[in-house]
Amino acid sequence: MQVIEKKLAFMDAPHPLKALLQLQLASDSYAVLHLPYVLASLTSTCFLPSPHTQKWTTRIHSLIHSKDPGARWAGLCIAYQTSLFSKSIMIECAQNWLGVALPILSRNEPAATLKASIRLLSHIFISTTDVPEFQRQLAMPNVPKFSLALMTLAEKLDGLEVGIFSLAVLTRLIPLYPSLHRAQHAGLQSLSLKFLNGAVHSPTDPGLLEAASRLYSVLYFTGGKVGAVNLWRKSVDETLAFVWSAFLSLRTTFPNEGRSPASNQPEQLAGDPTVWIPLNIDRLRCGVVILSDLMRSTTPRPVQLPIGALVKFTTQLLSSTADGRVDGHVDATVRVMEVSALSSIWKRGCELLICLAKCARHHLTPSQTRLITYIIYHLEQSITPSERFQFLNAVEAVLTHCQPLHSALLSTRLAKSILPSLTVVLATQPAEVQHSDEPAGSSSAGKNKKSKKRARGYEGDEVFKVTREIICQTREDGLVLLAALNGIQLVLRSPHLAPAVHSIATRVLLSMLLVLPQTSPASLSPDLTLHGRVLAKVHEICAELGTGTTNVMSKSLGLVIQASIVDGSEHVLRSSEGVRQKLDLLLHPRVPPLIRSLPHVESLSLFRAEESLDEIEAREALGLGVVEQHLKALDSTENVAIAPPNSEAMNVQLSPTSASASEGTSISNKPSPTAQTILKSKFAGPTSTSLLPPPPSPLPSSSLTLSLTTSSSIVPATVQPASAVAPMYEDEDEEDEVPTIDMSSDSEIDFDQNGV
Repeated sequence: MQVIEKKLAFMDAPHPLKALLQLQLASDSYAVLHLPYVLASLTSTCFLPSPHTQKWTTRIHSLIHSKDPGARWAGLCIAYQTSLFSKSIMIECAQNWLGVALPILSRNEPAATLKASIRLLSHIFISTTDVPEFQRQLAMPNVPKFSLALMTLAEKLDGLEVGIFSLAVLTRLIPLYPSLHRAQHAGLQSLSLKFLNGAVHSPTDPGLLEAASRLYSVLYFTGGKVGAVNLWRKSVDETLAFVWSAFLSLRTTFPNEGRSPASNQPEQLAGDPTVWIPLNIDRLRCGVVILSDLMRSTTPRPVQLPIGALVKFTTQLLSSTADGRVDGHVDATVRVMEVSALSSIWKRGCELLICLAKCARHHLTPSQTRLITYIIYHLEQSITPSERFQFLNAVEAVLTHCQPLHSALLSTRLAKSILPSLTVVLATQPAEVQHSDEPAGSSSAGKNKKSKKRARGYEGDEVFKVTREIICQTREDGLVLLAALNGIQLVLRSPHLAPAVHSIATRVLLSMLLVLPQTSPASLSPDLTLHGRVLAKVHEICAELGTGTTNVMSKSLGLVIQASIVDGSEHVLRSSEGVRQKLDLLLHPRVPPLIRSLPHVESLSLFRAEESLDEIEAREALGLGVVEQHLKALDSTENVAIAPPNSEAMNVQLSPTSASASEGTSISNKPSPTAQTILKSKFAGPTSTSLLPPPPSPLPSSSLTLSLTTSSSIVPATVQPASAVAPMYEDEDEEDEVPTIDMSSDSEIDFDQNGV
């Protein structure tokens, strides 16, 4: 009965179009007022065959013919929404709608009415390309008229939004109707170049630049299937000459080494350099955008990409520096302004290289080494975060879309240049703060009592600081951090990376994996979402490094799994699922064993005593050091691994050398044969033999300690002894007399009165 009642109620309910016509569209003022509700209520089921369809189209026709501008705008919007849901109604009413909407473009109408008319006409012409009769009767006669009206609106630029929208619609119409726009090719080219010639007082609007560039990059379609290829190549050559001229005009006070042929001479502009230098900076920007759009466009037939000319120009942009000076007199003002333009030149070079890497891919391999060398040089310099972000993006694009680097030197230099952007995350402690528990042999021992009190710092003093330093203070700093993580992930996949640098980079990432969960999002960046993104990326990289291959695990895998279990956040759990699957494959393989020698399991050194000379030099060159502090008492060993007899304490904390980090030690099971200082302790604990180390104890927010257990067999021959080891602790009963053993006793064990 309930189902029957629902069906009867549905049958008694008025048709949606009928309800809208009676209430929301009863008058022109109501149509304008309730237009959002009308557009949201329309669906494809509303336009099924019904007696209300004709009334609906009649009401639309009356609205677009209304003398009220608001009613015309409402009628055009309702007509566009109707054409989206019912193509048959659109084809039936298209002739009437075209007769009203097309003349609106040539009248002085509000911007909203013009945009609604352009949207309706463009949808009619674009969605009916599969109806031959409609194309013959309506599209072919009206498309050229529509394009001329759009060109007129774009040239006027009375409203920037209307002009940009007109250029975007022309960009969509030309590939669909290339023959109808062949006669308008010259006018369209002049229109697009009008907005691509640069601006003097202010840079060209980004939206207008993008729309005009995309229009210029599709004009070659007017040449047909045969002539389109020639027009495309001509556009590329002309744009290259344009950007060469703009670039050389920005380097008049620099040597002429490695420049374009003599045909591409800089344009000599008379007047104030404060005028023509910004003009050429904007022209260079426009030209790079045009080249990128031309490379991303599709052609009817295959074309030959001039990689040599594009790489030469890109190389010249990336190799520009502030060094060098032409002979003769140089205007100091021009020189300073051209040096200030270097940042813009590098940015355009990176943008062009990114697009070239995505389009040319492996064809860029012959020039890949040279391009990466220039980028590494800039990354090794002191540059702004925005400039570093551009270079890191270029590195990511080249390493992702091109062949891997085959040079060990380049891979090593690239990793070293990226690592300083990551070490800023490691927890640091102000160097000027001195704790009250400093050793007796410190520099303050010779001072008097009063000076000691004045210089004494208290642990936890930083809690009461009103202002705290944020690691990534600006948005660019956060982008640099994410780009550096993407870059180091790709570099670590290179098989030619030096083992020492690979070990240092992995240790830095592992340190970040433990530091980030203890760092509040507000102290990392004002953007609170950056913390989660960075932590997810770091965990992904560490999981990739820890799982190794399908045949061997890294000894850092247990640390990565522990970090994922302790954190427990959603993004970490998603990435740790892959780690669990990889671990399951390693423990329970479904394939037969390989008939070959497996790689060495302990390929990563996590301890200071395992470092080779190359690793020590690389760590010191990157500004990474190990800070070790003395333990105060035996009860403070709850967060420190106790060493067995004759073992060596090694700290693996990574922190900038300019600040002191908190205490943390880790101990190996067996004595290292190369160690010069041995920790002697009477307390020996059992040796862990499980695959995963036990869950770590809570770490202080200002420290980072990787306490792992390793065997002495993995210590390389070139290992240097630790610079500092944990102090030796003497038991309180050490001075007690040890009882002697009677060697003539018959029993194997003889206990004295003290039970020894």
